[in-house]
Amino acid sequence: MKLVMIVTKITGNEENDQARALEYCRFATHKGALPISSYLNFHNIFMDEIGTAVEHLLTLRLAKQVDEIWVFGNEKDEEKRGLIEKACLEYGDRAKYFDAREIGEELLLCTMFSEELMQRLEEMEEC
Repeated sequence: MKLVMIVTKITGNEENDQARALEYCRFATHKGALPISSYLNFHNIFMDEIGTAVEHLLTLRLAKQVDEIWVFGNEKDEEKRGLIEKACLEYGDRAKYFDAREIGEELLLCTMFSEELMQRLEEMEEC
């Protein structure tokens, strides 16, 4: 099972940002990956003035440990290209971009089949 870091855009709306990160982690799990979200793990842990810098440092260190970095977004074409280029510069060829609009139906299905997922994860563990 490959270890993937989930990267999402932070909009400032804590509730939506957290919900999206959780949704993308579910998606990765359904794809047979072990997801880690830097947002869910590091965001707002450190509330002092250097907290953001510490979060960024932890995210960079995490990126070195994972097999792939999955970047999620829903930007328009020009913005999307820019985000993909930035991810590739920062994370190299391990970066993969997922357009939330293109995988929307799959994301919805990921919330519905917990029993099927549990069975698939148990099968992966046996291999």
